[in-house]
Amino acid sequence: MIVNQWVPAAHAGDAVGDHAFAVRDLCRQWGHDANIFAIHIEENLQGDVLPWTDARAREGDVTILQFAVASEMTRAFAALPGRKIVQYHNVTPAHFLAPYDPNLARLAAAGRTELASLTSCTDLAVGDSDYNRRELEAAGFRRTDVAPILVNTARLRDAEPLPALEHVLQDGFANILFVGRIAPNKKI
Repeated sequence: MIVNQWVPAAHAGDAVGDHAFAVRDLCRQWGHDANIFAIHIEENLQGDVLPWTDARAREGDVTILQFAVASEMTRAFAALPGRKIVQYHNVTPAHFLAPYDPNLARLAAAGRTELASLTSCTDLAVGDSDYNRRELEAAGFRRTDVAPILVNTARLRDAEPLPALEHVLQDGFANILFVGRIAPNKKI
């Protein structure tokens, strides 16, 4: 079976990209032909991620759209043959962004509109959390489930020690790590 994944932008080290690589690797371990296709591919991922213009991108028995942003992939995904799965990584509601960044609010609104456009052509829509699954349900998807983000913990365990950072963090104070954009809607 051919299992393709579509990711608008392929970046090393981000949650969506790392998840797509983990899904691809699992599919390959299970004996499937599996690839990741992207519109924008970070230079160090060239060859590991294939261009979305490659004809094989449209030949999947199953195609998974890793959805986190509006893109030209959405309309093409809707027209694909074969089974279609949307993995939803969330798009911030535009009203949270509008007072601070109107352009980002516009992009968020477009993302949510595009997501809703896929309700009638998707075989399964999965959220990476139950919160996201409920958003899919509210958007009108009929079959939903949860598929948590796969995390490559070995990359974290095997990371080289950073003595200077460890020294700073062992100063007797509580340390808070925030992972994400510094934006008002994140409520840091």
